[in-house]
Amino acid sequence: MATETLQLEKYKRFLLNRSTTSSAMIETIENCLATEDKPAKQLFHKIMIHNWQDTLPQLFDRLSAFFGAVIIPVNSSMQGEIATFYTSNLNFILRLIKQDFLFPYCRSMFNVDVLFNYKNAVDYFGTTTTLEDIISGVVSRRFREDGELDLSNFCEDPEFVKKKITFYKITLLAQFKILMIRMGRDTKSLNLSHNNLSQVPFEVLNFFIKADLTTVNLSYNNIPSITEILRVSSKIEKLYLEGNPLCENLDAITYVKTVTMKFPRLIELDGIKLNQHGVVSFPFFRNYLVSTDSKTKSVVEKFVTLYFANYDQPPKMRRNKIVTLYDDKATLTISCDFLESDTSVLSYTKAARNFLTNQSSNMHKTYKSSQIIANVLSSFPESDHDLSTFTVDVLIHDQNTLYIIIDGLFRERNAELYFQFRRTFVFSIYTIRDNSVYQIKYEMFNLRHATTEQIERNFKHPVRNMNALTLMNPSSFEVETLLSAFQHLTNLRRPEAEMRLKFSSWDIRDAIKLFLMDTRNHKLSADVFLDIDSDISSLDGLD
Repeated sequence: MATETLQLEKYKRFLLNRSTTSSAMIETIENCLATEDKPAKQLFHKIMIHNWQDTLPQLFDRLSAFFGAVIIPVNSSMQGEIATFYTSNLNFILRLIKQDFLFPYCRSMFNVDVLFNYKNAVDYFGTTTTLEDIISGVVSRRFREDGELDLSNFCEDPEFVKKKITFYKITLLAQFKILMIRMGRDTKSLNLSHNNLSQVPFEVLNFFIKADLTTVNLSYNNIPSITEILRVSSKIEKLYLEGNPLCENLDAITYVKTVTMKFPRLIELDGIKLNQHGVVSFPFFRNYLVSTDSKTKSVVEKFVTLYFANYDQPPKMRRNKIVTLYDDKATLTISCDFLESDTSVLSYTKAARNFLTNQSSNMHKTYKSSQIIANVLSSFPESDHDLSTFTVDVLIHDQNTLYIIIDGLFRERNAELYFQFRRTFVFSIYTIRDNSVYQIKYEMFNLRHATTEQIERNFKHPVRNMNALTLMNPSSFEVETLLSAFQHLTNLRRPEAEMRLKFSSWDIRDAIKLFLMDTRNHKLSADVFLDIDSDISSLDGLD
């Protein structure tokens, strides 16, 4: 054990206040901090704040702000107006001493008592460790092989609960710079959901956005405004925002348009893939037998698009996605009218018959538990649902139950086989931290062959030109790159080139077509060119 730590042992359970502080003690603490003495980090000091009338998180925030030292408390509690917690932060103790134990947020100016070196890590954790080691271990265990760092509900991690560590806000992670730089280097997907965030935690996010981060999950927090989200890096390809107040006051079209304008590389929003025109559409018909309030519409639309987008994934991915949508004790009933006389090779039919053992013409079977249901549904081949064929009937939506019926068409992807379905979903609604959580309690799935007329009339989606060169809300770097390329091709001066690109919504191909047209019609004066001898014949292939 280091010399400084041995000296700190002299002050074991020492009542530290304005009268008992000595220069020798201050020097010893300063030496421990200068040498980053690890054994000293395993000592815990009991802090008692008198006359505190607000919450413990407010106390820790104010202590950190006033003394300029971040506190991660252990074994914190309130008894009357006395707040008690333990800290291993010697920097906080030193600043408390140098501030003469002054904490002017309470009625009394001098209201802090400290029992120095009251306990050690073995007393609390059963081993010689530090808070930094514990927090580093929790973060590291949340890193997945696929590059996802799952920091969801981080402050309630079982390790923190077990060890009585009050990690009262996720932004405290920003203080662990070496750890976060290391994690940020390899993280491709960052999950910050269920952390009671009222704003985007840029202190944490900044460690990740300069690397290869492409996915950010901020769902089920308390972020009130879409303007908060617009400060996130525009490089993001997948973004999750559902469950925040910002979603409640925007209709689906405005919500999607606002987000996609800021994130030009976005391919998925709230788990729903953007269509080939770069927007999410809700083409299905909706019949509301209950109130047509915006909340019901939002819940139904998000569920329908999210569920079937995930259902159309490959079986393994589908199982991992849809299992969380069902209650643990959910019940699924599947029925179909496939006849024994069917002679075509129907892999969907065969998969159904593996589970539907009743060989009558109206087969049906029931399954229970979310895992069994996910396995059954994932046994079916890959599919494509045509949302334009959907009819969604909302029968009940109250505080406890949502009852919807969905009719539509889908096709088996590899065999080009078409089916019509009716799926009836009954949801139970739970409240967790003021958020409504919907889980499927019962489902009835009826399946039959689609008619020839249905097949001919549907699955006629247009295909997007994937070579489009349009930029939405381009960054300064993208503007400069486009301008450079456009000037190189046209020899236009910068103001003229920039004006034409803006007019063409930053689509360089459209800008070139307009430029060629104006040039051939002699609408351009010589003073807009850098070199009047420019040869435009090389652009003809782009027309």
